[in-house]
Amino acid sequence: MGPDNKPLSGKIAGGHLLAKAMADKGITRIFSVCGGFINPVYMGCMDYGIEVIGCRNELEAGFMAAATARLTREPAVCLAEPSGFTNYISAVAEAFYVGDSVIFVSASSNCNNFDNAGFKEMPQPEVVRCMSKYAIEVNDASRIAWFFDKAYDIAINQPTGPVQLTIPTNFLFSGRVSLEAAENQRSFDPTRRKVHKPAPNPDDLEELLGALAAAKKPVILAGPGTWYAHAEGQLEALSSKYRIPVFVPVTHVKLYDMTHPTNMGIVDYHQNPCSRLIGEEADLILFLGGRLDFPLNFGEAPLFNPASKMIAVNATARELSNNMLVDMRICSDVQVLLKALLDREDVFKVEPEWLGRIAKARAQSSEPYREVVNSGSEPVHPVRVCYAALKSLGEDDIMVIDGGDIACWFETALGMWAAEGHKIKGILSPGPWEQMGTGPAYATAAKMAFPKSRVVLVTGDGSLGLSPGLTPLETSIDHDAPVTILVANNAQWGMIQEQQKEMWGRVCATSLREVNYAAIFESGGAYAERVDQAAELEGAIRRALEKNSEVSSLIDIQTQGVKSPLTQGMIEMRVKTAAE
Repeated sequence: MGPDNKPLSGKIAGGHLLAKAMADKGITRIFSVCGGFINPVYMGCMDYGIEVIGCRNELEAGFMAAATARLTREPAVCLAEPSGFTNYISAVAEAFYVGDSVIFVSASSNCNNFDNAGFKEMPQPEVVRCMSKYAIEVNDASRIAWFFDKAYDIAINQPTGPVQLTIPTNFLFSGRVSLEAAENQRSFDPTRRKVHKPAPNPDDLEELLGALAAAKKPVILAGPGTWYAHAEGQLEALSSKYRIPVFVPVTHVKLYDMTHPTNMGIVDYHQNPCSRLIGEEADLILFLGGRLDFPLNFGEAPLFNPASKMIAVNATARELSNNMLVDMRICSDVQVLLKALLDREDVFKVEPEWLGRIAKARAQSSEPYREVVNSGSEPVHPVRVCYAALKSLGEDDIMVIDGGDIACWFETALGMWAAEGHKIKGILSPGPWEQMGTGPAYATAAKMAFPKSRVVLVTGDGSLGLSPGLTPLETSIDHDAPVTILVANNAQWGMIQEQQKEMWGRVCATSLREVNYAAIFESGGAYAERVDQAAELEGAIRRALEKNSEVSSLIDIQTQGVKSPLTQGMIEMRVKTAAE
């Protein structure tokens, strides 16, 4: 260590102070791309036992931090130098619309030349303020730990989400500060990690109980706030106790056991037709930890019946203000509320046949695709790729999804697979921002977070080429975090090209070259195969997973260009009207 970075006489440089602040919060790993601006932080991380995952691109680092925060429900850190800040901005947006507790930290130009065209000077907090819960530039080296504590607290408490902490480079290198508070100065415990869980107002709870008791065909709609409140166990218990169907928005993480008898899958007319019964017959919707946004048609018909009673539960009044169309709003942590309902008896009086009718409708909607899954059609149908991927995994494994049409076909395959009673540890996909290109970074981060789990990514050739591209797969090899990638390769931006074909009868800028991704990946030190025939698919996946115990693997699968049910629905919608 150089003299500017070595603690001396009770004092410490800013880079070490930041590392200590992270270590005090229990952070043991960060994601970063090296840069001269942040070397002092790296040296501090070495001294405080924090692993630095050296990535090849800051967007990759941001996505890996987001995936880590999403799966572990603990804050993760992405560290960058100033130009790396602009590289990771898309990861900030992805984390914001999902609610990932990511602490983005970036160095900035020396503050002693503020507003004087300093090297890489930019008002970083202003750039990302609209997509973060908190964005600030540190104004004094001695306050680095203070700002980090505040950023951590904001990120982990509801509504969870990303924060941006900008630190001038001169503070990181030369800001010698004391580790001890001045005499008669109040201090805080830097190791505190309090998560606040508000309870419902007693009057609101009684009003809620009255509404629930009157419902005959209730539905629970479990948003991402359910996951971040660690409420999946209570959700499963309540839905099991009263046989209430549970749906989830088209979202980034599967909240609880996909094969559970009450889990009816996503709310989407096209990918999960049984969800139509919500708008057609449900008389009450208990909406937990979510927002009535575009994927939920903003709470409007036909997805929701105006005559049905809708109740929103969110942890903050600010979140409730986004759900203005509901009939009742309850300010409460989702887990706390569900525990309160479980403590009562006879909360619901559900029609005995209600859950079974929805489950039957779900099973019937999958039947047309079972023949496709078992067919030998070539090129391989994308739904067969997704189904084969799911069938290859066990209850301790993790599936990652990326892409356009291939991601939609995955939801179709998931419905069939779940009906057969299989189990899996977790399923990870992009959030409402629908940021394609996340898959390789998500898969690598998932393997690092859960090293004993096998991790499989299903992606398309279009999304695989999106930034950060193949660089996270290099990281998986560099850091001994082997993953398996299945690439549905049809040499096109499928979802967009299918819309162009049907709506205009011609295509523009949606065709891709036929690239041998297996050859590219193999040259990087991984195991790879190329599948041209349907009969080869399952064997190739099996071999890839066997090799996965040693090194990352990739299967390049030649697939059909066929529009998914969701793409067909988008075509119909956009033909009728200009829409989102």
